[in-house]
Amino acid sequence: MTYTRKAQVLLTEEEYRILEEVSAKTKKKLGTLIREAVEKVYVEEKKKSQIAESVDRLLSLPPTPAPEDYQEWEKEYSKLKGSCDIE
Repeated sequence: MTYTRKAQVLLTEEEYRILEEVSAKTKKKLGTLIREAVEKVYVEEKKKSQIAESVDRLLSLPPTPAPEDYQEWEKEYSKLKGSCDIE
């Protein structure tokens, strides 16, 4: 992965000390620890939120009746689907 943006953060002495301890223990750079924390707390949470919103939108769709004759429906669907293919 290529990192193209830079952010500067100020930490308390305790926060920095803890990060240094974790860095030494895990053999990871401080920047890596901070990126992992951002990924876990903010990026993953945003993805979960987007999934939840998508599920809510799907569940809010009006109910659609099941076809009476599935084979007939599938034939009709296949015809319609085939007419949308781009060559």
